[in-house]
Amino acid sequence: MSDQDDFVNPRRFPKNVEGPFYTTGCISKSDNGDPEWCGDCLWCGAPEAEAPTLLAPLDDSNLDTYFVRQPESSEEVDQAINAMKVCCVDALRYGGRDKKIISKLDNDPAWCDYVMTEKGSLVRTLDDEGHLTKYAFEKANEYHRNLTLKFAMGHPDGPDSERSSNS
Repeated sequence: MSDQDDFVNPRRFPKNVEGPFYTTGCISKSDNGDPEWCGDCLWCGAPEAEAPTLLAPLDDSNLDTYFVRQPESSEEVDQAINAMKVCCVDALRYGGRDKKIISKLDNDPAWCDYVMTEKGSLVRTLDDEGHLTKYAFEKANEYHRNLTLKFAMGHPDGPDSERSSNS
């Protein structure tokens, strides 16, 4: 697995337009038993509210979240990033290698197909089957452990609270 290859996530939902921002899906069986793609997003409308010109509108004829066009300005990149961050099932991803965008996405493997190492080089986060690589798994655990600590430090029942110091 080369980190410089043209990686395409095998779970990339086929309705997405070409480009680095995309949504994920999986193949399931239809009512008649034939395989068909199904998007991973839960149809809540939150991502679409953040990026209404980038994502397909949800309605009775479309129940899938996917990119109908890629961002063309920094404002639209921010909209795509906000859509990713409000998605409760991490079904929106960034497959590009722009380090500024990866940084805005917190260098989080849950959102990025590539993350930056401590030395600044890019490494792929998914293997050829779409599973997290060992590096990405460790990076994700570190990222979420740090979030948990930040939450605990500011939470009323966290280690710095009056309640815990009076116990």
